Amino acid sequence: MNQFCVNRFGVGALLFALLSQAASACTVCMGANGTLGEAANGAIFVMLGVLVVVLGLISLVGYSLVKRGQAPLPPHAELADIVPTSNH
Repeated sequence: MNQFCVNRFGVGALLFALLSQAASACTVCMGANGTLGEAANGAIFVMLGVLVVVLGLISLVGYSLVKRGQAPLPPHAELADIVPTSNH
């Protein structure tokens, strides 16, 4: 079993060495001032906006559930709790 792990590690290291490339930063990180940089910045802000809206709606649903849980029972539900039922 140990030899199998060593062989897997060796194959993985060999593939990593053969397939590795030089890393480069994206245009936003490099500070591109062209239209591509502006579009990338705009896309990032749109994604952040969508995230804020979705999290806001999830919190609004939670707030609504808490408020409904604290609301008093409607009159017909209170009456159903008071009236005894006979179970034969």
